[in-house]
Amino acid sequence: MDVGPLSNVQLAHVAREHYIQGKSRVRIAEETGLSRFKIGRMLEEAVARGIIRFEIVSTPGIDLDLSMQLKHRYGLEHAVAAELPVDTDAEAQAALGTIAASLIDELVDPEDILGLTSGRTLNVMARQLRSLPCRAVVQLAGVAGPIQESGLEVIRRLASLPDVQPWPIYASLVMSDAQTARGVLRQPGIRSAVEMFDEVTVALCAIGSWAPPNSLMMVNPAITDEDRARLLRQGVVAEIASTTITDQGTVVEDLDDRSIAIREGQLRAVRSRIGVAGGPSKTRAIRAVLASGLLTGIVTDAFTARRLLAG
Repeated sequence: MDVGPLSNVQLAHVAREHYIQGKSRVRIAEETGLSRFKIGRMLEEAVARGIIRFEIVSTPGIDLDLSMQLKHRYGLEHAVAAELPVDTDAEAQAALGTIAASLIDELVDPEDILGLTSGRTLNVMARQLRSLPCRAVVQLAGVAGPIQESGLEVIRRLASLPDVQPWPIYASLVMSDAQTARGVLRQPGIRSAVEMFDEVTVALCAIGSWAPPNSLMMVNPAITDEDRARLLRQGVVAEIASTTITDQGTVVEDLDDRSIAIREGQLRAVRSRIGVAGGPSKTRAIRAVLASGLLTGIVTDAFTARRLLAG
């Protein structure tokens, strides 16, 4: 095609009719007397000449490229990498909790049943929410650490929202022995919540780090120094709910019979399983959980995303 002002005017006209006026190639062909194949070639030529320019605009504060790289690298359905001013755990908790709250409407439909674990980041999320698109919320793990950071506190906040049915767990995450755990699971209220695990369709999960230590589960009173030492010898570097995981993504079932939490198999059966975690101390743990295949999505920060992609 000739290169000149008349040609450029014609290309710009076709481009405007198609991309701005929303006309089909067939309709433009009918109006101009050209074939639809000619119109297609003209649109391609307009792109080549720079008459048509495409700009991909991401959500402010989200690194689109890192998000997509994370998604492809770990085979995820969803990935969000938030831009932060500084690379600290505290900054990550505040920002990721806010982002997780903004994602609820995208992740959760009215018919869904939402499950949540404990964690500081998810508590930030719960404080941001003013409504939920679904009506049922299930606590996926017992109380791991301080009450103000526990899954029970998350559920309490969400239960205060309009028309929300909570399924709380008024029990510790880990018991001193298996017999005590079995007794706790027989309590009607706790049994009702645990029976809801198989109904959960969307799970938002915090990730705890064992190496370096940044985990509510690690400081649970029922976990002894001997327990911690044994799990660390087995290579545990992370946990999600009460499922402990090694660097290679291998699940260590050491505490399962003492835990009041969703099991590995039950978590894998949940349709959407989103981890919400970031910061320097959580990077190794997040990598381990991603290696395990327990998650279908991750919400993290850009600093952590780069470390995950570099590892």
